[in-house]
Amino acid sequence: MKKIGVLLIALLLSACATINNPLTVNRLAALESAYGVVLSAAVAYRNSCARGALPRSCRAITVELQKAGGIAQTRGVSLRAFVRQNPTLDAGSLLIAAESAVDTFQQVALVYGVK
Repeated sequence: MKKIGVLLIALLLSACATINNPLTVNRLAALESAYGVVLSAAVAYRNSCARGALPRSCRAITVELQKAGGIAQTRGVSLRAFVRQNPTLDAGSLLIAAESAVDTFQQVALVYGVK
């Protein structure tokens, strides 16, 4: 009977343990900074395109940048919302998805020479 009591207490205490969240303030700041840099370049490119300073093909490139940027923004917002609502739960999969989306946004910009 005493062993069962000890086992129950151990089980209850283990249930109270929090998960080590891979999302740190520094990692989130780095992700948001990377997104901000590529977004600034994409906006400058779009504005140059709208002024007619670039070849007409810039419109198709702007559309691709907007698609990739929109996905990155959506995933970043989802990550922040999840962490805000669930600070003790593991946000690893959302973090990976957001990082992947920002990487894709950066790659789209790189492929088209948007700096």
